[in-house]
Amino acid sequence: MMLVRTPGLALALALAVLAVVACEPTSPPPGAGTAPPSAAESAGPSPGTSTVTVTDGVVEILGAGNGNTDEFELPAGNAEMNVSTCASNQVIPFVTLYDGDDNKLGLIVDAVYQMRNLEGGKYYLAVAANPDCVWTITLTPE
Repeated sequence: MMLVRTPGLALALALAVLAVVACEPTSPPPGAGTAPPSAAESAGPSPGTSTVTVTDGVVEILGAGNGNTDEFELPAGNAEMNVSTCASNQVIPFVTLYDGDDNKLGLIVDAVYQMRNLEGGKYYLAVAANPDCVWTITLTPE
């Protein structure tokens, strides 16, 4: 292979390199150099996961993004469901209530929802939210 040197080609290449360097930003992009979020801000469940905790009959579910919760027990009668607002977009997730036999019992789009005439037994929730949405749902039997 033969390499041909031409002064014009070398000059054009040098000018191209200088043009690229000249286009480099002289200041960091917005947000660069800021401190990373604290452990409390970055803590939370991974998207698509949730944790169910039952204390004295009250069911509390902490999760993030889309997914189905584990099953939990509710007694027969009424219960109040409280759905938190996503900090990332100030919107509540869409929540669908299912019984243990996979029967869809209702779509909840309100922050506070009264569940009436529950048969009691096993239930789970399907939650639809942005992946960065960390949410809490509390179910309190009445």
